[in-house]
Amino acid sequence: MKTSSSRFSGQGTAKGAVIALVILVLIIIFAVAQVFRNPAPTIRPAEAIAGIGLSRTVKFTVHDPRYRITHVGVAVLQEGRVFNAPVSVTETHEKSWGFTAEAAAQVGRREMPQLEQGRATIQLSALNDSWGRFFRGGLRVIKINVPVRFMPPQIEVLTPQQYVNQGGCDMVVFNVSPGTVKSGVQVGAYYFPSWSIKETEPQTRLALFAFPYNVDPSTPARIVAVDDAGNQSVATFNYKVFPKKFPNTTLTINDAYMQRVVPPILSQTTAIQDQGSLVKNYVEINHDLRLIDDQRLIDLSKETNPKFMWTQSFLRLPNTKAEANFADHRTYVYNGQVIDREVHLGDDLASVEHAPVIAANDGLIVYAGWLDIYGNAVVIDHGCGLQTLYGHMASFKVKPGELVKRGQVIGISDSTGLAGGDHVHFAVLLDGIPVNPKEWWDPHWIHDRITARLQQNTPQ
Repeated sequence: MKTSSSRFSGQGTAKGAVIALVILVLIIIFAVAQVFRNPAPTIRPAEAIAGIGLSRTVKFTVHDPRYRITHVGVAVLQEGRVFNAPVSVTETHEKSWGFTAEAAAQVGRREMPQLEQGRATIQLSALNDSWGRFFRGGLRVIKINVPVRFMPPQIEVLTPQQYVNQGGCDMVVFNVSPGTVKSGVQVGAYYFPSWSIKETEPQTRLALFAFPYNVDPSTPARIVAVDDAGNQSVATFNYKVFPKKFPNTTLTINDAYMQRVVPPILSQTTAIQDQGSLVKNYVEINHDLRLIDDQRLIDLSKETNPKFMWTQSFLRLPNTKAEANFADHRTYVYNGQVIDREVHLGDDLASVEHAPVIAANDGLIVYAGWLDIYGNAVVIDHGCGLQTLYGHMASFKVKPGELVKRGQVIGISDSTGLAGGDHVHFAVLLDGIPVNPKEWWDPHWIHDRITARLQQNTPQ
């Protein structure tokens, strides 16, 4: 019995030793793998790369939390051929974040004359020094298969002569060729995007556009189209701009007015700081904060429906008198000295104190809250970049995300913000740019510029 017991004991010991050895080997393999593993940088394109054309910029970010980035490459692969592109790289290093490289390269037929139409692969690569100077580091490669197009988008204008008032709007309808991903009207520095007239016919586009009050009437207006490969076309269309003279007004500012309007605005904004002077605070609100609010309205214009949400002309607030008009060039005077000059970009409509404020047309509430110089304000989106602003209200009866109907009461008038008295600042905004409201109140203008052209050019 003793002999048998010893034999089994010995076998158990040998088996345990083998298991221990296997575990030790696995631990060593894992440790070696950790020591010699080859971590690679990450690559993140700045935007989706949908195609290659005559020439386009490819931008991307390379990041590595530990190791320096030693190489960044861009190449185009097509049917066994490799076209390498020169890459410009800007590298930064932060101890808490690691190494980052911003890279950019030009790819396309101009840089690669032997590139052919069809398909190709854009290859982005990045290498770090994770194995030291004498060994290859961690390599990351991403490949993006894209179409190659050399023919720029085709543009066919469908509407006849356009007649535009300076400060006003018009609409052009046009066709674009398949593959077009962006199109619209460029007027100087202003760009007005187009929208599909019919969901099943995405190539037929409408573009509301404006000649803003501050744009010279001789400024060219062009239709611009860009396809998924980055190719761009520019087309002319027939239009005539009628120059307009806008009013000039001198406003006298006194302490009582500033003491009423400045503290409430300062209390609700972090965009500007108290200057320790009532006049300085007023000027900063009237100028700097006005510019900030202008940008907020442009940002809100991105929240637009791709279709018109209305079918009738816009309503003017009933029984109101215009105390100030669109594009009124104002000079502000305090104690006989000019302290500021600004342009009033809307109509100030007044009737009685705390009058009901109605929606000018059907739409969606995209903003209802405090809006600095406009006080309590509401912004309604009517689709295709067209929005209306209602400012200086006491309160509002709507909230963002709510659909409203033409003529629906949305709030009560007052004198919040920079208002001199109880009224509503009413503005029509096209892609965030103020335009003359009077056109949109005119049923004949709506019919001639909008409705009739849609009826004539909507695909059946």
